[in-house]
Amino acid sequence: MRTFAFACLSLLSVALPAGAQTYPSRPVTLVVPAEPGGPSDAVARLLADKLKDRLGQPVLVENRGGANGAIGAAAVARAPRDGQLVLLSVDGPITVNPALSPKLPYDPVKDLQPVAVVGDGGEVVLAVSADSPAKTVPELVEMLRKDPAHANYVSSGTGFPSHVVAELLKREAKFDAQHIPVKGAGAAMKELLSGRMSFSFPPVSVARPQAKAGKIRLLAIPSAARSPMIPDVPTFAEVGLPKVVLPGYWIATYVPAGTPKPIIDRLAGEIRGVTGSPEFGALLAGQALSPSAQTPDEIAARVRKEVDIWKTTIRALDIKAE
Repeated sequence: MRTFAFACLSLLSVALPAGAQTYPSRPVTLVVPAEPGGPSDAVARLLADKLKDRLGQPVLVENRGGANGAIGAAAVARAPRDGQLVLLSVDGPITVNPALSPKLPYDPVKDLQPVAVVGDGGEVVLAVSADSPAKTVPELVEMLRKDPAHANYVSSGTGFPSHVVAELLKREAKFDAQHIPVKGAGAAMKELLSGRMSFSFPPVSVARPQAKAGKIRLLAIPSAARSPMIPDVPTFAEVGLPKVVLPGYWIATYVPAGTPKPIIDRLAGEIRGVTGSPEFGALLAGQALSPSAQTPDEIAARVRKEVDIWKTTIRALDIKAE
């Protein structure tokens, strides 16, 4: 019996890829494919702080912004398959970039393996300044149709959800408006507050405080159901535009495809242990996000599904990367 048990243990040791048994053997780096200060950056820093005790190694945060997140995502996709370099990203570089840039330096489906969702359920919302005469979606559409020369909207950047959903609204409601892209949700909100913009689609986490302060008005949300963060705001389906709907945004972690499963399972379990804590939940709630227990396989299926949705939508709207 002892000989049989020893043989089984020996086979298990051989079956585990090199390094999987002792992971992590050195500091782990979370690559955030965006500039410091964004929503994924704040989430990454708290996650890194809490993971270091659970993994027994320092966890560092490295910002690699540029090219709509493609630079950071490509760096992780090309990294060694040892779990030491981990991508922490909103879904855009994974699900939207393939539609914007067919010649990406990485394939998000083939080159990156999902690990764990860090924050889920993010939404954008149609907003106008408090001084706008439009108090409903029909009133906004009528106003924009009457004066197309002065109709405009601001987004967080070309290809961002705030851009894509605005183009979708233009198509479905049959009006025109000039797109003014800026860098990030904060800059877009400043433009909206200035009164120079007809409308925008800020994240709920950015819009809600401004709406509570009476500085902007929220008209509709492009999701299948109302957001619990802004329950009084109707969906577009409720205001007669059922096709103005897109997946919400989410933040997840990824490692290079081919990383040993024991490493993925260890990392996924430790990340879910952090994101399920009250402290992390409070941070997510402040950003209108929630924790998720999706498995790596479930996330991979979600990625494939949403890549197809964004490709279909972006191609139909003829949106291209700048």
